[in-house]
Amino acid sequence: MTEQQVEFACARGFNLSGIIDTPDGEVKTWAVIAHCFTCNKSVPAVSRIAKSLKRRGIGVLRFDFAGLGASAGSFTESTFSADVDDLKAACKWMQEQGRTPELLIGHSLGGAAVLAAAGDIPSVVAVATVAAPADPGHVAELLKDRLAPVYESGVAEIQIAGHKMLVGAPLFDDLTSQDEHHERIRNLNAALLVIHSPQDQVVDIHNAMDIYRTAEMPKSFIALDGADHLMTKKGVAAWAGEMIAAWADHYVATD
Repeated sequence: MTEQQVEFACARGFNLSGIIDTPDGEVKTWAVIAHCFTCNKSVPAVSRIAKSLKRRGIGVLRFDFAGLGASAGSFTESTFSADVDDLKAACKWMQEQGRTPELLIGHSLGGAAVLAAAGDIPSVVAVATVAAPADPGHVAELLKDRLAPVYESGVAEIQIAGHKMLVGAPLFDDLTSQDEHHERIRNLNAALLVIHSPQDQVVDIHNAMDIYRTAEMPKSFIALDGADHLMTKKGVAAWAGEMIAAWADHYVATD
């Protein structure tokens, strides 16, 4: 099984860094994975899901959003809407390479991003979210006690997930102005799989319930019992990938 480093341009002109994981033999279909807030394409949750998918014959593009990982751009200028546009650019680039993506997967805020983007990507027939918030504004709510310096100066360094990040006020303004997000979920023209841990202490299980209730059929839910938000427990992310692959088999095109 091969792993290829790639670059492609986003709508804002930045080069985004990605990795394509290609299975040995026949490729059933292609997927694109969106990582969590302030993470990157190589975090265990994303890389282990990708490896599980390619073991099951699904090729995967995982990439860094602008301003994160090895992608160009500044995180202080990032917004949720820009991340959604990056995701659309990734799918468009894959289509141009002859690797049409039928499956979108998103972890945490990346899950909200795939829900927001899927309706504008005609090739997508299946969407899976893992530990995703029902509302992108959930991230701003989690960090509200640390946002005063950001709004005072426009840009400030705050601690997120144990490390310091330089963030800008536009990000949080944009996160809290996604009023159409539930409508996007309701109008999702794709099968939906919601995966969430009942023990998630960052994005609680009620978010999964909200997403599931809002979406139309076909939809499915899997409880990732015992997992933390970042799926650090050994075997959890790989198991999530196996579940996504088995579920997606029912929806993606096969000869």
